[in-house]
Amino acid sequence: MTVQPFRDRKMEENRILKEESSKGKKSGRKKKKRRKGKGGIIFLCFLILLAAAGVLFYGIKGREKREILGSSQKEFESYSMKVSREAISNAVEKVKEDSNKTLETALKLQDAWQSLWPVETEITQENKEDFASIKECIIMPEDISMVSVSGIMEGIPKSDDRRLYLFNLPVYQKELTQGQEPISSVRKSDDRFTFTFPLNYKQSGNRLNDKFAVGVKLNGNYVLLSDAKYITNPQQRASYTYAYPKTSTIKGILIDPVKMKGSELTDLGIKQGAYNILVGRLIGPTSSANYPTINYSYNGKNYQFNGQIVAEYDIVFSRLTQLGIQTTAIILNDWDSSHLGLVHPNARAAGKCHYYMFNAADKEGVDYLGAVATFLAERYSGTKHGQVVNWVIANEINARADWNYYPAVGTEEYTKVYADGFRVFYNAIKSVNACAKVYMPLDQTWNRNLSSGAYDARDVLDYFNAYIKEEGNIDWDLSHHPYPVPLTHAAFWNMPSNYRRMNLVSNSADTRMVTIQNIHVVTDYLQREEFLNPEGESRSVILSELGFTSTSGDAVQAAALAYGYKIAEANSHIDGFLLNRHVDAQAELNQGLALGICDIAGNHKQAYQLYKHIDGPKAEEASAFAKGIIGISSWSEVIRHY
Repeated sequence: MTVQPFRDRKMEENRILKEESSKGKKSGRKKKKRRKGKGGIIFLCFLILLAAAGVLFYGIKGREKREILGSSQKEFESYSMKVSREAISNAVEKVKEDSNKTLETALKLQDAWQSLWPVETEITQENKEDFASIKECIIMPEDISMVSVSGIMEGIPKSDDRRLYLFNLPVYQKELTQGQEPISSVRKSDDRFTFTFPLNYKQSGNRLNDKFAVGVKLNGNYVLLSDAKYITNPQQRASYTYAYPKTSTIKGILIDPVKMKGSELTDLGIKQGAYNILVGRLIGPTSSANYPTINYSYNGKNYQFNGQIVAEYDIVFSRLTQLGIQTTAIILNDWDSSHLGLVHPNARAAGKCHYYMFNAADKEGVDYLGAVATFLAERYSGTKHGQVVNWVIANEINARADWNYYPAVGTEEYTKVYADGFRVFYNAIKSVNACAKVYMPLDQTWNRNLSSGAYDARDVLDYFNAYIKEEGNIDWDLSHHPYPVPLTHAAFWNMPSNYRRMNLVSNSADTRMVTIQNIHVVTDYLQREEFLNPEGESRSVILSELGFTSTSGDAVQAAALAYGYKIAEANSHIDGFLLNRHVDAQAELNQGLALGICDIAGNHKQAYQLYKHIDGPKAEEASAFAKGIIGISSWSEVIRHY
């Protein structure tokens, strides 16, 4: 069975105690200008002049017209004596009538002319990058085997022919490659376009994880005129479309497979559970005849999954489903030298970290990730092998050097590398289960500007959101770990003096650290308009890992748990509170951390009884003792919206 990763006390405390003052922000985006051609106006003026000439030459009939137009002023005056006033009046009205008809005909001709030979805009270095804009890239609701890409342009681009072209770019490709051919084309007729083409789902040439861009042929070469966009509704082709299974409370725990076999999960009233899936263990053939290798076809290739390891996950997820526990799977990229295609090429250095950056930098990696994610979603979206509805991709990604190894680069570059892999997982999972939620994970280092191996969670969140929106907004969600500061101090409301002097925790969006005490900083931040999901709604937040040590006493641990849970419960934007952990781990005890609600022998601590009743009718009675330890008479004194 999988053992949950333990917290590294020295790693966490060193990160907290090191500060640096440098700051940097990058932002900005140039505005687009719409260009309007003058060709249509000039052409219309020409036609009006032509119509006027027609009126002069054809408005008056017969010999009288020719004589009037060709006579001298004296001859005209002589002739006019012979023409009645009524005849002149009739001639004038006829001129007006013919003139109107001629102008109407000219306008119709202009429309027809522009339809057949529209005025085109010259493509230059200055305008080509944003000449076209893709507004929608979706799997078609009426035919889930097809994709539709549509958008607008700043006019009709001048090119070698009368066609617009659509190109597909893999996740790792930024520009057209030499000799790359388009996947579709349409005739240039106006400033709008729509392409349709096959999705090829799970087949060779699968386009689920591709992005798409519009271009033309210019001087013999294809040139892109738009940014590339991904499909934004992979859930359209999902085979599982049931409603998301909500829980009655947010109470959850990181699952201990040993405790899972007994009755304690039921006794505690656990509603949500989280369990790690280590991809390195999952991939490859099995050596057990009792659990044969599982062969899985994806994108025209065969992938092997270890039947014995898969059987372990089947047992865990089936048991949790039977108990009515909503399940969160945390997908982790552990080191496996026999399957390095899963690890980003820049991160392939053994022993650097607990887990490694997923590989979306080449075709092998993207196909591997897609196969793993699709296999897991297909196996665990129903009830036969257990049901998983929440998926967390990696662990505390802003802690690069400790939990998601990648060489030191700028925050923006690092976040883009992660986001590419995240989207592959998202598209694969949602294409199987429409109701599934896919989370990106952050830790409590919010805004410290450290020079060590950690990035600020706020910066990563900003870059991640901007990058995802730029390439096609999707319904990602957030997993957060608001541990106390420091980890060894359970009483988060009364921080040690040396930490208080550092002013680490505040209620401002600029707070340096986020603990459970000020977790509202994160949920408030996500209410900003730029962070809303494609439907304009708030994104889900789960506290997928959070714990309090009992090294300062069982009562303090229980009080911290009561206070922390009530904070989360009062925050309407928090959908899960998953406690770490059920039983103390020896590796953590060696570092001064006793996070379990049971000791290492399995004996219940005070926190066990507290957690059992924290969301039931005895909640106030069970947590009353905590007020005295915290120094309050009412929870409303310290909890917003309580």
